[in-house]
Amino acid sequence: MHIQKFRRELTLGLGRIILYLKETPALTYRHLDAIADACIRSTAYDPQCDESREAYLWEVIQLSKASSILQERILDALGGEVNGWDLLQVYRLAKIFASHGNPTAVDAMKKGFRYDEEWNCFIGGAEIIEAEGARGFLFVAKEVGKRILSSGYEGGTFVWEFAKEFLGEEKAAALLEESANDERIQAFYQSALRDEDDYSLLNGRKALSYDEFKSSIEAGEKARYPYIRWGMHASKEDLFKAADDLLKEEHPKKLEAYLFIFAKTAFPLDPQKIIELAQSGNKRLRSAAIHALRNLKDERIHRLAVELIHQRETEMEALELFTLNYEENDLPLLERIAFKKHHKHSFHNMELDMVDIFENHPTATCQKIMIELYHKGLCTLCRRRAVEIMLANHILPASLRDEIRYDCNPDIRDLWMKSASAGLP
Repeated sequence: MHIQKFRRELTLGLGRIILYLKETPALTYRHLDAIADACIRSTAYDPQCDESREAYLWEVIQLSKASSILQERILDALGGEVNGWDLLQVYRLAKIFASHGNPTAVDAMKKGFRYDEEWNCFIGGAEIIEAEGARGFLFVAKEVGKRILSSGYEGGTFVWEFAKEFLGEEKAAALLEESANDERIQAFYQSALRDEDDYSLLNGRKALSYDEFKSSIEAGEKARYPYIRWGMHASKEDLFKAADDLLKEEHPKKLEAYLFIFAKTAFPLDPQKIIELAQSGNKRLRSAAIHALRNLKDERIHRLAVELIHQRETEMEALELFTLNYEENDLPLLERIAFKKHHKHSFHNMELDMVDIFENHPTATCQKIMIELYHKGLCTLCRRRAVEIMLANHILPASLRDEIRYDCNPDIRDLWMKSASAGLP
């Protein structure tokens, strides 16, 4: 395999990398730099949502025939300039190294343990606790407590919650109480308990009624997520009130806010006004209207989808409208979009829409599109959904069946296990 091809497919986390290393062990030396880079720099499209891939990377390291060399390079990164998701991935790998007997892994983890300015928290605490148990917890608590004392840092809750889960609440509390004479431990414990109370209060909040929430719309609150979240949790009665007010509203900014309410929740009244807004020259308003229409099945929406997908400016957004309104003769329209040249973000938006469409409309004719998503998509969550669609429609090629067994996403590996046990072809 060419070095650049190996690097790209390792970046994607495809199972064919494992197959290649198994089949051609004599050539693995050519790819050590690519393997080290993939371990030190997270290649997940969205690390916050994507499955962590340290188990996959560990398998790659073991097959490389240079495990000790790679482990040393990766552990050295803990003392370097990596941060954020990259640093977290290195810590997760270091934890695996420690569990497999690497004698320097825990020390490297402790030396590298630090506060991350961008994340406004420490990274690696949970991994140190997993690697060293009670001793690791006390080390982490002292380091966090030191920052609390020096800067007023507030952020020990995650470590505390993890320690309670991993060690048991009684043992974790006893460890801190036994070291109460250490001011760093005391600062950590007090901060964690205080933050724990605040967290409980936050999660105990009830959804606002529409009459209470409407003030946000009147005030022109710009952030869309509060509207989306409210719409997802509002009562049926309140959604009807909001829908009725949307139909009466004329101000573009307020209309946009109302539309966000129905981004994840079906609009309960006649959608004709929203269909008209989806053809607006106001791009923000048009996009918000399309988001709202994707939750509805209506022949008028299908006609709009076909109209918009033929226009260059709206062809990508139009995909959303096929989510519940796809018809078999629409396939050439979707294939034209799927096989266009995309940058990585537009490709991801496209693949999200495609898997939504074909989850709602099972058909074997989607095979070409699903294979394209599998080969080129950076998001393993979307890849899992594409594989599920191919399995459900009995269109997964034999070549892909072999490699999903080794995918970086464990859920995709589980799909192979389930299909194998079910005797699917």
